[in-house]
This record gives sequence, C-alpha cells and structure tokens, in this order.
Amino acid sequence: MTNLTDTPGEELPLFYQELQVLQLFLYDIWACTLLFGLVSNTLNITVFLKIGFKDNVTVSLLFLSISDLITLILNTPTIVVWFTHQHFPNHEWPFHASVLRTTFYWYGQIFYDFSSFTSVFLGLVRCACVARPLLFKSMFTITRTLIILGVLFLAALSLRAPVLSIFRIDWVPKPQTNTTWLSIVYTPNFAQVFTASDVINRNIVSWVAYIIAVACVIVLVTKLLAASRFRQSLASQTAMAHGPKNKKKTVPSSNDNSTSIRDTVKSVKESNSQNEKTSNKLSAKDLQVIQSVTLICAIFIFSQLPFQFNSTMRLVDPEMMPGRRKAYVYAYGSQIAFTFSYLNASINILVHYNFNSRYRETFLSLFSRKSA
Repeated sequence: MTNLTDTPGEELPLFYQELQVLQLFLYDIWACTLLFGLVSNTLNITVFLKIGFKDNVTVSLLFLSISDLITLILNTPTIVVWFTHQHFPNHEWPFHASVLRTTFYWYGQIFYDFSSFTSVFLGLVRCACVARPLLFKSMFTITRTLIILGVLFLAALSLRAPVLSIFRIDWVPKPQTNTTWLSIVYTPNFAQVFTASDVINRNIVSWVAYIIAVACVIVLVTKLLAASRFRQSLASQTAMAHGPKNKKKTVPSSNDNSTSIRDTVKSVKESNSQNEKTSNKLSAKDLQVIQSVTLICAIFIFSQLPFQFNSTMRLVDPEMMPGRRKAYVYAYGSQIAFTFSYLNASINILVHYNFNSRYRETFLSLFSRKSA
C-alpha cells in the first residue's frame, strides 16, 4: 500500500480533496472493524473447534475463520500506521513507516487470497452437492477437504511469492538527521515484477474466482427459491387433501367422494416423490447450509467488487498508478476496497449465528457455562 499523500503534486491533483475528506473518518472505521474482526474470528475458531471436524463444511468454515483472523492480524500494523498518521501527524517512528505499512501487508495478502479461494470452494462444493448429491456428498470427505484446502493455500502462497522477493528491510540513510534507519529497499526489477503480479492476481485469478462465486450464488439462490416454492405447494396440496371439517357428518351415498380424496392424496404423494428425486430430499439442515454458504459467497462478491473495479481500471488506464496523474483516484478506490476487505474478514460471524443452528447452540453454550 503506497502512501500517496506523502507526495502531492504542485497543482491540486485529481481527487486529492475527496481523499482527504474520506481519510477524516475512514481509519477510525478500519480500527473498529479490526477490533470486531479479531474478536469475531477468535469466537468462530473456538466454536468450530468445539463442534469438531464432523463434515467438510465445518472444516472449511474453520479454516476460513483462521485465515480471516491471520489476515486481520497481519494488516494490523498497516492500520496502526494510517491511524497514527491521521490522528498524530507529528509522531516520529524509530524506523521508516513503510516497514510496518508494507512488510506485513503483503504477507496478509496471501491469507486474504486463501480466504477468497476458500469461500469459492465452499460455493462450488455446495453447488456440486445440490446438483449431484449422491455423487458428491461422499466425494468431499474431511481428508479430501483438508488436502484441497492445503493445495489452495499453496496456490495463494505461490501467486504472491514473486512480490515477497522484491523487497527487504535494510538500513538506509536518513537525510533529516544525517543518520541511518530501517526502511524498505526494493530490487531493481520491482516495477516489472509488481506489474506482472498485479495483472495475474488482481485481474486474471481474482476475476476467475469472482465469476465462479457469482455463478455459485446464482445456482444456490435458484435452488433455495425452488425449495421454497415446493414447500408452499406441498402445504397447499396437503391442506386440500384434508379439506375443511364438515359441520355435519354424513354417510357417503357413493364412492365418488372417497375416490376424489384418494386421488388427491395420491397426487400429493406423487408430487412429494418427484420432489425427492429432483431435490434429493433436501432436509432443513441442508437448506440451512445452502443459505449460510450462499451468504458467505455473497459477502465475498460484494466486498471484492471495489478491488475488481479498481484493478481493472488500473489495467485499462495506466495513469491510475502511484506518481501518475490519477494517483489519488486510484488511492481513493483503494481505500474503499480495503475497507470492504476488512469487513469481509470480520462479519461472517453474523451469518454463522443466524443461519447455522449448531454454531448458534455451541456459541450460546460457551457463555451459558461461563455465566453458570
């Protein structure tokens, strides 16, 4: 993350004033989001560990919470630097602020990418289990899920490794005091490696993951709507089969009435049988899991959208780069994108608590035991 406000141009740059207004309150939001995210993900990890490795969804959600927590921890130094810069502009660091602002940030990107991959993986697994449950429910075992998550983490690490190799912490001269202090030192090929990494990670890989996530949400929402329509239809047909209670009990004079009832009940059974084949007996628990995964994917989609827009615009317009004419436009978009990324890593607890009954019961048991 480059501190663009350190080098304003002679003329008032484009979007410079808007960025200054945004920064008046944005870093306070970051600090609050960070504190909430650290607590919420710690609670998530505690609850999922207590639930145990019972299914692939719980395992995936546990690793997602761990990854989100590490993401926030590694972004804490960056947030501290920006918060201090805003509220204590005269603060003097014993080293260059880039040591905190840059070093941990890039390692945090590894875990942010891993969280993104895990969210997409959750969506893909749920889509597969909904489309072909007999085939995929037994395929995604806990062991296979752990292997896949390991591969996804290695992929995230490998994709960010080039950037990690082009900077180091070293002693450099400090002109103001004629001494030396620790700062970030970049290799000569920094610009080329950074540009290539940005195109691969922020454009190609991220757009592929984004499109997959959107497709998964569409499929899962369609399935939820279909299940909702069927439940309403079944309730209506069942009510018709039983019919209103007659005020007078009469002995039927013919078999017409009983035949009609039998036909209605048969129709209900056939409809129920057909739905079991198409929906493969989606239980309330299955629907709850689909809702939870759908919302997690939706949060990823909306929180990732500013990053996607900003990265694509930077690829299209080279002026949206640090030191260029539209540097502050890019900085403004980046600040918004980082805000959404911190929210993405913090608010999944709301989904777990409201759409995961096992999580909610375990969560409440933790506090009930403490109070008892």
